[in-house]
Amino acid sequence: SNKKQIKLLSTKNLLENGYSNAAKWFQNAENIWAIHRTEKNKKIGALEYTNWNNKLESQNLNTLFVVIYNASAKDANATVVERKKIDFEFIIDTKAYAYYTNQKDEAYYLAAILNSTTPNLMMKDFQTKGLFGARDVHKKILDIYYPKFDDKDIKHARIAELSKAAHKTVTTFLKGINPDKKVEGLQLGKIRLDIKRHLGKEIKEIDKLVKQIIG
Repeated sequence: SNKKQIKLLSTKNLLENGYSNAAKWFQNAENIWAIHRTEKNKKIGALEYTNWNNKLESQNLNTLFVVIYNASAKDANATVVERKKIDFEFIIDTKAYAYYTNQKDEAYYLAAILNSTTPNLMMKDFQTKGLFGARDVHKKILDIYYPKFDDKDIKHARIAELSKAAHKTVTTFLKGINPDKKVEGLQLGKIRLDIKRHLGKEIKEIDKLVKQIIG
């Protein structure tokens, strides 16, 4: 089979395959982990913890599209990653959830729904509450009903097209941001608000359609 798979190699495996520098780096990581791990994780190595519950090695590298959204925040923020447009393999880190598909329109349809107003408002009753209100998305957004993508449904197809247009607009907008400048905290929040202002028309129509299909 030509399918790609993620496989974590031990320090010994790395050395056997000639990756001496990588082996040295990972051995150092193992040493640091051994010093700082908690009593609860005393029998767990750094490699095993990196792939906890097989969440790393089970990732699918073979689909053309990945829909990714955040685990922590008041609302879901989703985007579509098109593998062909990036130079390296795309692997999901912590604090994110992903859906893998080869259907372009399905990917953009799902991203639009996750970003839309209605499901984010509906999940507020399920979310944990922090000092400043609802927090943490996790799988709560998935408890909201929405129909599976149907390319023969006019509304579904329109949502996908609007989502593609929105992604294109955002890509152009982000090109104007200095790539060397670190963006975090309040700056990131401001960029999100600026993006929403740029997408006013698309967001309004997407929200209207999503409300109709969710009921």
